[in-house]
Amino acid sequence: MTARPEPFFSWTARRVELRESESTDLVLDELVPLGTGTARLIAARDEDDDVDYLALVVGDVADGRDVAVRVVEEETLLIEGGRSCASPEILIGLTATPNICGCSSARHVESQLCVDGPIRTMIASVGVRSVVVDWYHPTSTVA
Repeated sequence: MTARPEPFFSWTARRVELRESESTDLVLDELVPLGTGTARLIAARDEDDDVDYLALVVGDVADGRDVAVRVVEEETLLIEGGRSCASPEILIGLTATPNICGCSSARHVESQLCVDGPIRTMIASVGVRSVVVDWYHPTSTVA
């Protein structure tokens, strides 16, 4: 994997520019009913690590810029998509179990988006030009 310089970041979010050449073949690309509209359920397989990645694309993201990316538990992907008030939005479904690198799911997605990883290529496959991902996740709040 190769880190890429990104032209924008803030204290809590980072913009990731994508190119069409980064796209990959999806193992799943289905339209699913979601509330009053539809969404795309997509999946890609990382052959190197034998891992599947699942995402729900809410709204039209073709040629979209600064599309929000959010991590949710895989089991609640469709429920969270139905609750989504931001459109377009891409929800990445990850399991609650620790991943390969031992880091949190949100950090894993950020890392995959900032380098040439399977999540980045899966998202590029739907035609989005740039995404914004939150990279600040407080571990606890002070009461």
